[in-house]
Amino acid sequence: MTNKETIVEKARYYLSCEQEGKDIYSSESFLNWITVEDNKKIFEEEKAFRQMFSKIPKKDSIKLSQQVQKELKKERFLSKIKKVSTLAACFLIVGFVYILYFKDDYSQKIYSQNSIMQNILMPDDSKITLDVKTNIEVAYTKEKREVFLKYGKAIFEVSSNKERPFYVQSNDILIKVVGTKFEVNQKNDRVNIAVLDGIVDINYKDFKISELKKGDILEVYNNGEIKSLKKLPVEYMASWEKGKLIFDKTPLVDVLNEFQRYIDKKIELLVTKKDDFPITGEFEIDDFDKFTKLLPMIYPIKVQYIGNKKVVFRN
Repeated sequence: MTNKETIVEKARYYLSCEQEGKDIYSSESFLNWITVEDNKKIFEEEKAFRQMFSKIPKKDSIKLSQQVQKELKKERFLSKIKKVSTLAACFLIVGFVYILYFKDDYSQKIYSQNSIMQNILMPDDSKITLDVKTNIEVAYTKEKREVFLKYGKAIFEVSSNKERPFYVQSNDILIKVVGTKFEVNQKNDRVNIAVLDGIVDINYKDFKISELKKGDILEVYNNGEIKSLKKLPVEYMASWEKGKLIFDKTPLVDVLNEFQRYIDKKIELLVTKKDDFPITGEFEIDDFDKFTKLLPMIYPIKVQYIGNKKVVFRN
C-alpha cells in the first residue's frame, strides 16, 4: 500500500467516525494527523466527495452515475493515455457540483487542542486560524456566514461578499464583516477584537457599539461596555500565530493567563498588593521559564515551582 493510499484510508476512517456522530475534532490523534499538509488535503477532498453526493437529489445522482459509467467505458476503449486528463476533468466536475450544491449550506465544529491550526479553508475561500485550546462552530447558509467562538482565540481572513455577510459571535458580542482580517480573543468576562485589515462592526445584541478599522484593538465586556479602544501596529497583533507573545503595559494577571494556554503547569497568582504589575516585552510562546526568571528582577514578586504541576507567583 502506497503512502497516499494509507492517508486516504485514514481519512475515510475519520470521516466514518464523524458520520457516526463522534467529535473527531476533540481527538488528539486526529488533530495531530490533520496538521500534516498532505493529510489535510486528502481529508478535505474525501469530505468534499461525501458531501457532494449527500446533497445531490437521488434521481440526479443516478443520472450522474450512469453518465460517468458511459464516459469510463468510452475512455477505456480510446486509450490509457487519456486517464490523466479524465481525472482532471472529474475534479472540475466535482468542483462545480461542490459549489452548486453545498457551498451555501455548510456546518462544522472545529477544536484545536495542543497545537495551532493554521489557515483552515472554508467553502467560500475564507480562512480561519485557531490558537491552542480553541473551539468554534461554523454555520453557512445562503443568507449569511456565521462562526460561534465558544472559547479561545482565532484569526479570521474573510473573503468579500456584500450579499452574504460574515458574523463572529463571542459571548453576547457580535462582529459583522464583509471582507477583512481580524483576531478575536474570548476571555471570561470580555472579548478582545484586533483588526489587521479592513473594517468591522461591533454589536452588543441588536445595538452597534463601535466600528473598528485597521490597527484598532477593542476590549469590550460581555455586557457591551467598552473597556478600552486603542491603536497598535499590525505586526503586534495576533503574534501567537508566529509563536510569539507581545505585551504592551499588560497587567500581570493577563500575561499569566496568556502563558497558561501554552503550558501544562497550573499558574496561581497570589498577591496582596493592589498593583497591576504591567508587563511590556516580547517572548516566545515557550519562553515561560525565561519570563519567570526575569519577573523578580522587575517587580517584588517571588516565583515558586511546585513539582511539575504548579507555578505560584506571590509578593
